[in-house]
Amino acid sequence: MMRSNPPRRPAAPPAPTPGRSAAQRQREIATLLMRLDAMLKQSAELAQTARERVSVGGLARYRRFSRRVRDFFALAALTQERLDAAPEEMEDLIDPMTTALERLHARMVVQFVEGSAAFFASFARVKALPIGTHEMCGVELRGVLEIRKFLDDPLYEGERGQALRGEADRIAALIRRVMDRIPPLPDFGDEPSIGPRGTLNSPLKGPNAHLPPGRAAPRPSADRLAAARPSSMPPVAAPNPSTEVRSLSLDQFEDDEEE
Repeated sequence: MMRSNPPRRPAAPPAPTPGRSAAQRQREIATLLMRLDAMLKQSAELAQTARERVSVGGLARYRRFSRRVRDFFALAALTQERLDAAPEEMEDLIDPMTTALERLHARMVVQFVEGSAAFFASFARVKALPIGTHEMCGVELRGVLEIRKFLDDPLYEGERGQALRGEADRIAALIRRVMDRIPPLPDFGDEPSIGPRGTLNSPLKGPNAHLPPGRAAPRPSADRLAAARPSSMPPVAAPNPSTEVRSLSLDQFEDDEEE
């Protein structure tokens, strides 16, 4: 996919670290690019593992893959910041390094979309879904929608980018279909919560349901508990503080038997 290099986005460079030369900054950026390449290969292996036995622990394995993808994009953003703050001595290396970063970024986007599409196409047909699938898929849905925004970049113009956008939308539809099949876990809290789709979930009716949020019912006093006890129940005797507690020995048992 050929395109013209866009102008570098304006960004306020961070405060320069004293004592760091251009060569040191170059090695740092090169190290970051190598780490990104290694993470790209690791995520490919995780995507392949997630597609094996999708019905048994497949979602947990997919989440390891998606976590690695999110770590990749976080490190890619850090690398872009280092490139934006590169000194003028690295001017000849900035463009090649930026191009390398963009290629790694594009490869990961393609890998994520293709891996997620293959996984959820199978996972949507699983009959028995584990407890918590609604919440876990909600997290993954937000991740898909965030990466879907990358596809609006001019880097993904043309038929290839259009196909990736359509595939990402299909993944989101598959995840929503799975979430519709299994209800969310009940909310056991005292206050409403926000669900995976942004909906407001009301808590289960409990002793504090009639109170405003953040306030709990006072604990009943001992007098109220005593008044609520049925008359047929005998009162509970209070412990006698004067009861003597002493240790026993085998000699004492022998003396009792002789008596």
